[in-house]
Amino acid sequence: MCGRYFLQSPAESIRQLFDLQGALPNFPARYNVAPTDIMPVVRLNAARERELALLRWGLVPGWADSLAVGSRMINARSETVATKGAFREAFKSRRCLVPADGYFEWKVVEGQRQPYLIRPSDGSIVVFAGIWETWTRAQAVEAGSPRDVGPAGQVIETYSIVTGPALPSVANTHDRMPIVLGRGAFDGWLAPDATTEDLVPLMTPDHVDLEVMAVGPSVNSVKNDDPRCLEPGEVMPPRQASLF
Repeated sequence: MCGRYFLQSPAESIRQLFDLQGALPNFPARYNVAPTDIMPVVRLNAARERELALLRWGLVPGWADSLAVGSRMINARSETVATKGAFREAFKSRRCLVPADGYFEWKVVEGQRQPYLIRPSDGSIVVFAGIWETWTRAQAVEAGSPRDVGPAGQVIETYSIVTGPALPSVANTHDRMPIVLGRGAFDGWLAPDATTEDLVPLMTPDHVDLEVMAVGPSVNSVKNDDPRCLEPGEVMPPRQASLF
């Protein structure tokens, strides 16, 4: 699973990694990316050239009646992404690359949820396999409605991160993790004519040297989005038994 991640690398580093041309959209450093946030992904444009686009995290299928569906669609399992109704069409023809500097995972330690930061040991950018979708709001929503507010006809692009079984280096923290793509797999993942048979081998994670580090409780709240989220923290001590 991947429910939070961070991206603080500058746009120029991302340009070089993906060999992007032209102007890039502006995006700030993010230390605690959460579902529904707008983040950069790399995909092919109509000319089949790589472009950096800003999409909303949490895939919303075209048939969904509310944007709220996306909060439950932040991850797509590699084992079922090709067949599950919500992801099938996006996997078939709308795949993307999701740059990050690392991600967060939680593990229950002594009855408490301990956050961990997981990132490449060499400090490089890590790239997750992703899929994206276009959703069009069918009707205007009145202010104050529990549904998402926005004008009829509004087009919103969303994405999901593909996950698979965890590598041994992080399996003790969580049994699943984002599918990591090496530079040599970028073209294959984005190829518009790729078949399921072509893509399945790419969803076997490349070996990547990841470090796992306990961090403090700041990352627990989505309201916190600053460097404190990346600071080392001690593993939570055991709870003391009450004497009364």
